[in-house]
This record gives sequence, structure tokens and C-alpha cells, in this order.
Amino acid sequence: MKKKKRTLLWQLEKEDGGQTSYLLGTIHAKCDEAFFQINDYCALIEKAQVFAAEINLDEMGSSDFVQHALLPDYRTLSSILPPKKYAKLRNIIRKACGQDIGLFDRFLPILLVNLVHDNLLPADQPYSLDRYLWDYAIRMNKVTTGLETVEQQALVLHKIPLEDQIKDLLYLGKHIGKERRELFKMVDIYASGDYQALFKAAKKHVGGARKVLLYDRNIFMVARLLELIESNSVFCAVGAAHLGGQNGMLRLLKKAGIKPQPLEWKEP
Repeated sequence: MKKKKRTLLWQLEKEDGGQTSYLLGTIHAKCDEAFFQINDYCALIEKAQVFAAEINLDEMGSSDFVQHALLPDYRTLSSILPPKKYAKLRNIIRKACGQDIGLFDRFLPILLVNLVHDNLLPADQPYSLDRYLWDYAIRMNKVTTGLETVEQQALVLHKIPLEDQIKDLLYLGKHIGKERRELFKMVDIYASGDYQALFKAAKKHVGGARKVLLYDRNIFMVARLLELIESNSVFCAVGAAHLGGQNGMLRLLKKAGIKPQPLEWKEP
């Protein structure tokens, strides 16, 4: 039986030759386990002409992003949930990770879930891995771009029924210890380089939203990446859950005539 290759770092070669590009599966975390191979990533970024992330990270705090991240019709989470349930949820999350969801009362619940997840893991580094790589590319004077626009990603989030988003947020509040353990497990899998296991874990976690959050976005991001690598050497960094599976970016790239070659993965 052929041994499964474990790596989240791939070299991309076109069938007709041309410039080499790279694809990295990242994790949105500040823990040291995400950074153990950072020197290798930076060296490859220096070789490339373009750095591509899922979206333009410099637009994350823009007024356009905030506008698209809000609940519709000027609604607030505190007005949707019963007062006692909202107060309990707010208190649980504040005690668990020091984050006050009251400051984000008008934001989509799925964004609050992501915010809490970010704060449940250790903050060994000042920035998450994806943010660090983006900033490094800018310091190296690389062209930086997103495979999706802020508007496109926001439309994806709004496709997930609000009832499901609220349900997920309430589940997080009720099982926050379990969620923390699951996140640490994901970090361990990430460190091992097992991109297929990461995809399976993410697919299970997002449940019925997997088509919207993973499969449909993979198709669009690969189409945009193919445009970029047609005439550029690109270092592309996307969430590691997008790499694996029958509908993952690696398989879609192969179907498009790109040959992904696994690069060495050095476990910490």
C-alpha cells in the first residue's frame, strides 16, 4: 500500500512548463505549532511574484467588510435571543476566553463563533499565521491579492441560515470546553501535515454548510488561482481544509492540468 503523503506545502507546475508556484494550507492561529516551518514559507514567498490569500486581509477591518458582516435589517443578537439566554452566553464566553460578544452585537453569529475560536487557542505569536505571511509578502514588496473579494465571502456567510448560525453559537457556549479540546486536536493534526484529516474534520464541523463554505468556494478560488499562475509565480495561502477531498483544491488543480508536487513537511 502506498504511504499517504503528509504535507500542507505544495509546489505547482503547469504541464507546459513555465513559472513555479506554491500552495500552502494555513491555520488561522497564533500558536507556535502553526509557525514551526515559517522560514521555509518566507523563502518561497521571496521567490514568488504574487502572494494570494483567500481574501485581501487589509480589507478585513474596512467599512465595506463591516457592512457585509452585519446581521440584516439592523438586528442584534441580544434582541434575537431571550435576555437570560443571551446574558448567560455572554458570561460563559467572557470567562472562557476574555472576549465580550456584546461588543459585536450586530455581527453575524458565524463570525462570533470564529472570533471565540481564535481566542480559545494560545496566543504565542502576536499575529495569526495567515496574517503574518500576508504582512511578510508586503514587506518583500510582493503583489498581494485575494482569491475572493470581501463581498463574495460575505455573500457566502449570508447563505448560511441565521437559525443555523445561532444554533452553532449556542452550542459553542454550552460546550466550550469540548470546543477547545477539538481545536487543540485540529492544531495537532495541522502540525502532522495530514491535509486529508484536516478536511474530514472541517467537513464534519461545518455539517450541512460544507457545500457553501468548502466545495463552492474551492471551485471559485481555483479558477482565480489558475488566472494568476498563468503569467505569474504565485505563493497561495488558503485554509488547510480547502486542500483535501474529492472537491478539494489539489484535485481541482490536477483536473485543470496543474501538477501539485508535495514539499517536505517538518513536524515540530
